[in-house]
Amino acid sequence: MANRSNNSAWILVVVLAVCLQVVFVFADCKQTATGTAIDFSKAYFLLDADMERYLCNELAGDEDQPVVAAYLQAMTDEAHARGFGTGMVRQAIVHVETETLAQDPESATIHLKGRRRTCIHPVFTYVASLFRLGQTYAFEETLELVKENGKWKVCGSPYGLPTGS
Repeated sequence: MANRSNNSAWILVVVLAVCLQVVFVFADCKQTATGTAIDFSKAYFLLDADMERYLCNELAGDEDQPVVAAYLQAMTDEAHARGFGTGMVRQAIVHVETETLAQDPESATIHLKGRRRTCIHPVFTYVASLFRLGQTYAFEETLELVKENGKWKVCGSPYGLPTGS
């Protein structure tokens, strides 16, 4: 009899864990202005072409001269001019603090402040942090975000990114 009660407790724990996991997944899917600002910043410093999906239509540029492609090419050229591969100009954010300066239903101003490290490979960044190898660079930026088609997008001139016009 005690064995059956023990099995029931385990089954109840597993069912409860699955239900909580579903709730956490849906809670994590909700897009926020702060989350978009952080995600854009991570993609920007990692030289990820996916950063384009975080840019507003005004900043994304036209199909002939995409802003993100021009930025990525400029960073690649800079790395090659210094005699390195692209990995030497990629950087990972290791710490970030955010502050919402202003927000309404259609726009937001988010201030980010943090530290970044060279990211030749994600493992390198982690190991370098553990053994205090390499330098940590501070960054600070205020991003303007607007809601387009129900999603938060970065506008203005984030991190000095040249505009598409």
